[in-house]
Amino acid sequence: MSEPPRVLVAEQPHYLPWLDFYEQLARADTLVVLDNVQWLRRGWQRRARVALPPGAPLPPPTEPAYQWLTIPLEGAHRDTRIGDLAVDTSQPWTRKHLATLTMLYGRRPYFRSQVLPRLEHFYAAAAGERGPGSLLRTLLSSMTLFAEPLGFAPRLVLASSLARSLPDKTERLADYCVQLGQDTYYSAVGSLYLRPGPFRERDVRLLWQKFRYPVYEQGRSGERFVVGLSIVDVLSNVPVDTVREWLAPSPWGPFARPAPEPER
Repeated sequence: MSEPPRVLVAEQPHYLPWLDFYEQLARADTLVVLDNVQWLRRGWQRRARVALPPGAPLPPPTEPAYQWLTIPLEGAHRDTRIGDLAVDTSQPWTRKHLATLTMLYGRRPYFRSQVLPRLEHFYAAAAGERGPGSLLRTLLSSMTLFAEPLGFAPRLVLASSLARSLPDKTERLADYCVQLGQDTYYSAVGSLYLRPGPFRERDVRLLWQKFRYPVYEQGRSGERFVVGLSIVDVLSNVPVDTVREWLAPSPWGPFARPAPEPER
């Protein structure tokens, strides 16, 4: 019987990520969180895409059909590493974000059963985070908030804890696989800078994400579907068992688990 792949995924920390991220997480044995890179002021690290208010008309297709929830920062400079950032505790952002999400999704069919109890626990803990590193701790909690009901629990490793002697990004990611004993790297579609050569040289298979985003009911009858919203949007509208089916590996694809040997 052939061995299943040992898959590594490397991502920057994100706030209540989108479904594509969870498809990567569902494949991963190890998630390397890139906490030692510079933060992006207008990046996704501390921001989550959520729905527009109920009843608000969607803008034209050329304009964004979502809004951002943003975690405020204290004393952030452009060259600050993600792992060193501090949440601005002078702002009641946890209370506001929970209230906003409840207003946006409170009438969706699965929000109160699948989402709200976990959000309440998450925001209660996040309200107590402060000082350098508080943003990273908050983001890590948000990334894994729905991992248990979705059925996966990869090993989580901070990139800052690994050897980082290689200046080239591709070589560094390939080397992370070697350091952690993983034979497959699963890359998000947006990582266009990756080159197959460094992975091949280390006998690591490089696979690219080809996730087909499922269309689901978002509570706006007759209006266009909005892609890329937070996992909160997905789990407020879709039963968790259905989402787990979406994230399950194809039985004939590169992540297929070998069939058990018949009993003798």
